[in-house]
Amino acid sequence: MKMKSVRQGAVALTAVATLLPAASMAQEAPKLQIGGTTYTKWLYGNSRDQGAMFNFTTIPGEGYGENGIGTELELLLNARLSSAVEVRGRLHSRFSQNFWTNFGGFGGTPSGTCVAGNCGEFDNRSNQYIKLRGLAVTLTPGYLIDSATIGANDFGQFDPYVVGRIRYIDRDNAYGALVQGSAFDRKLTWDAAGIALPRLWAGPNFNTGAFHATDASYVFQSKYTFSDMFDVGGIFQYAIDNELNKTDTTLDNGRDLYPRFRNGVGGVKAGLHIGSTIDVRGAFYRSYMHAENTNYFGASGDKNPAWVPKSFGMNGYSPVLAGRKEDNTWKLDLTVNDPLDIGLSLNVQTFSIGADYVSVMAARRESDVLLTEGHDAAFAFPGPSNAAYGVFGGNPTRIGYGGWTNETQQVATINVDNEFTDFDEPMAETAIGWRGLTVNPVFTNGALDLAGEYSFITYNTNWQAWGDDSRSLTDTDYPGAELDTGVGHNFRSAYQPFQDKRTHIMVAKARYVMDIGRGIDVFGKFKYIYENDKRLNNAKYLPFKDGACPADVSVSGECADDKLFYDAEGKFSTGDYFTNPGIVNVDGVRGYQFKPFNDIADDDRELNYTSFNLGAGYQLTDDLYMSLAYTKYMVNLQDGNTALQGYNLHEMVSGQHDRNQLALRAKYILAGVEFGLEGQYAFGSFTPDFGTGFVPQLATAKNASDVGVAVDSRGFSGRYGGWNSLETRNFEHMRLKMFMKAQF
Repeated sequence: MKMKSVRQGAVALTAVATLLPAASMAQEAPKLQIGGTTYTKWLYGNSRDQGAMFNFTTIPGEGYGENGIGTELELLLNARLSSAVEVRGRLHSRFSQNFWTNFGGFGGTPSGTCVAGNCGEFDNRSNQYIKLRGLAVTLTPGYLIDSATIGANDFGQFDPYVVGRIRYIDRDNAYGALVQGSAFDRKLTWDAAGIALPRLWAGPNFNTGAFHATDASYVFQSKYTFSDMFDVGGIFQYAIDNELNKTDTTLDNGRDLYPRFRNGVGGVKAGLHIGSTIDVRGAFYRSYMHAENTNYFGASGDKNPAWVPKSFGMNGYSPVLAGRKEDNTWKLDLTVNDPLDIGLSLNVQTFSIGADYVSVMAARRESDVLLTEGHDAAFAFPGPSNAAYGVFGGNPTRIGYGGWTNETQQVATINVDNEFTDFDEPMAETAIGWRGLTVNPVFTNGALDLAGEYSFITYNTNWQAWGDDSRSLTDTDYPGAELDTGVGHNFRSAYQPFQDKRTHIMVAKARYVMDIGRGIDVFGKFKYIYENDKRLNNAKYLPFKDGACPADVSVSGECADDKLFYDAEGKFSTGDYFTNPGIVNVDGVRGYQFKPFNDIADDDRELNYTSFNLGAGYQLTDDLYMSLAYTKYMVNLQDGNTALQGYNLHEMVSGQHDRNQLALRAKYILAGVEFGLEGQYAFGSFTPDFGTGFVPQLATAKNASDVGVAVDSRGFSGRYGGWNSLETRNFEHMRLKMFMKAQF
């Protein structure tokens, strides 16, 4: 018995010794979790656009629209390989042009314009393909570093002025390596990353040239917390876009690279925290950029993606400037948190963002770098249903009912990204060049919330002739991008050739929960913007000499091409761009086609923008919340007269804008499925006021066909042709977005 017992014990011990590692391995065995989301979106609008399942994009060939139904699928994969290794990824379809009416994506033609699903199964925008996104491996070894993430990331842990949260359709399309660490009981923290430079937009001309495989941005930040009262940190980013060195013709020892674009940004930040009452934070940044513009990569970008523009003409588009630039940006924030213990707090911010400040990896959207609400998004150009110049054939105006409905977000870049958005999403606007002060009081008492704002903004871009009168008006380092003409602030317009602008913003908001039933939310908002821009404010920049255009041409006479030169050598004149008007004869009245540009007041811009909102919401059931709101917009705008014509390109919008909007919102949640709805009905009118000094013309059949006006209606043709109507126009628009989101 004893021997048997010993043998049994030995066998048992052997079995335990054998199984213990197996049990340990079983605990460490990889675990794969699969989840997902389905998202279905309904869009409806009476403008009948159906280019894609998004309200807005500026990317050629992507389309935009407000009609259609589409569904997408996202599979979320997460694998825990061990306590130190985690893998995550996504498989995601996109409904860009995947309408239900595509019937699975079949049909279509592989040639032509692939918008509205026309290419069917032959194009990824409409064939319901599924794409790998967001793949990353995270290591937490437990020594030397806290973690390392290799692969996809949104890099939102950095600074939106330097390297911001990156989104291009999705938030994790950026790839790189991120290492994070700490020391001294986490008083010292640091983050370092190498990020592949996005070839789609991170360089001159919205690309990184022909050779892109090694283009990258490198960033390091650190923060040291001395105590609960004081902390200090720093950040540095360097991005480089290389191309093949065309002078290296010896291939035996490899190929040398030559920098196409370089960008470095350094910043210092500090915080002082006095108890729970006073918080002071400051930040200072300096940027450097150099875009190779010596024609090293060629003289034309038509067939050469590596080409770098030496200038942008009058209305260029690029996410970065031309040439070599350095500039500073700073901000200082003060928060006083309820010092009187009555629910009243105060936020104050002063700031200056340099005109030449460039950080190619700064946040492009979904970040708000300033305290101010900024401009409104309702009349934003370009924007949902407003993406039209309005004066050229096939491009009729839509001013009056478009734009986004939420508050704007300010970003420290001209590389603003509002692509693939719907009207109910926030709009980002560039704050490059802004300098000013914002005061924001906040009061809370039980069911009552009050907030206000006063902001004064002037601009580091207040200059004449782009700040350099030794160059032609059409030779500039600054991309104009719509030149800030229109009812509101164009979201990517930081620069225009002549500017002397100041902005005042005043906001008052309130919300109160009435103790009735489940509680009725009553909310309201008042906003007033006054903006004055003298633009050209020195007579030497007028295009023609005094008397070049006779005051009276009712019988005979016309303008003489007698240019006025603004530079010392007499080479450059705004008359090269702002040409004189021709003579028209309408019903026996002889006069100018448009007003001669002979007064520095001809291009002045003055905006009085008032809006107020009132609404109420109620939780009808445990699952359903609904609200109804009314918003009134009253805009009195003088945006130059016919002498300016929106820099010859854009529709003139001077006059009275009266817009009304009813919005119904609903949210319904049922056991893992969420439904959302926003429906809008907007109506109003635009009564033009373009000043005097010209003879109104009558629209021809071609004008009527080109821009959608009535034959024989009053208007005028501009320098480039086109047509601007002088008639009062009435707008009526409906748009709706509804979605269903199911998680599993």
